[in-house]
Amino acid sequence: MSPTYAYQDEATLLQHFNAVDVNGNGAIDGRELQRALATSGLTFSLQTIALLIRLHSAPGNKSGTLSFTEYKKVHEFLVNAQNSFTHFDKSGTKKLNKREALECLAYAGYGDVDQKAIEHACRAFDPDRSNDLGIDQFIGLFLFLAAARKVFESFDADKSGKITLDLNQFIYASAKTR
Repeated sequence: MSPTYAYQDEATLLQHFNAVDVNGNGAIDGRELQRALATSGLTFSLQTIALLIRLHSAPGNKSGTLSFTEYKKVHEFLVNAQNSFTHFDKSGTKKLNKREALECLAYAGYGDVDQKAIEHACRAFDPDRSNDLGIDQFIGLFLFLAAARKVFESFDADKSGKITLDLNQFIYASAKTR
């Protein structure tokens, strides 16, 4: 049976937070978070870590760091992502094949996105073209899709599901998904 990832109680999370906050400034930066996640088996680029931080930071927090409250949100997100990944890994390979990834993403709220668009996004996170995603790649894909939806919605003021962008806006929007 595949492992289930558990939520930590607040006291345990605070201990982890303080251990990760190497410089003791009360906030976790990208490098500190990257090192901490690597010790638990999750290896992400600093670019992905920055996106993880941005998506879980409080509105107005442009520091690129996480407070304890924001750190708890990241913990919850990662536990949910790992448990979803494990649930949809029907083959037990610790990788999601194309069908499993599509099912997992649909369950996570991306069922309204065109399958071809999702397939292209999956390919972008499958650098060895093996047609399957490990947990790190899957979480990176999920973060990208969450950022893409958030940016899209910021341009879709009338909630029509369609936007028009000039080149400058497109560059801005693209940069916000990375």
